Amino acid sequence: YALNIKGLSFKTEWLSFAEVGPKMKALGLAPQEGFLQYTIPTIYDPNTDKLATDSFAIAKYLDDTYPNTPRLVVPGTAGLQEAYIEKVVEPLLAAMVPSFAYPAYEQCCMDETDREYLRRTREPVFGKKLEDMELEGEAFTAACRSVEASLDAISRHVAANGADAVFIAGDSPSHADTAIAAGLVCMVKILGKEHGLSKVILEHGWAKRYLDVMSKWA
Repeated sequence: YALNIKGLSFKTEWLSFAEVGPKMKALGLAPQEGFLQYTIPTIYDPNTDKLATDSFAIAKYLDDTYPNTPRLVVPGTAGLQEAYIEKVVEPLLAAMVPSFAYPAYEQCCMDETDREYLRRTREPVFGKKLEDMELEGEAFTAACRSVEASLDAISRHVAANGADAVFIAGDSPSHADTAIAAGLVCMVKILGKEHGLSKVILEHGWAKRYLDVMSKWA
């Protein structure tokens, strides 16, 4: 989203899960805190010969380096956007992770090495096998309610910008908008449109409109 919003040309290099760490090390990136020391997205800018990793850092780098493009982190909003993602967006996505984990394993692993890597790195964190994470019964109903409540909250926040508002921070998409859209689109794509959680997203009035608008930059 970020590069398309800014109208910057780019080339995507796809990596398997198991390839991410070695690739980031080869690029000279330092490990991050947490159980995943190396993550994507990461960009390399041939115009400046610089690297940026983590979507928020990438957004700020692009704003600083290409100031004549639409800004994703308007001056004075960095802290607010970071807090919004932490307190609103991340809980929204976390409610869907149990249902997302095994389908992502089935659909996104490129080979046996990748499958072994994903199990070895994720299952100790989750405390169970990926195929045992899918929620059922009341737990699944609670997850659907949680997702719907989060979408309702974001909708109210957007509405505070005006009756016709679409984005969190005003008339154009911000970094927080790209985080919301990317998370929702990823969930729907992996789970499938007929999954109960996908239906909560796609049948939510604000979310449906939001994803339609954001699709031009996908």
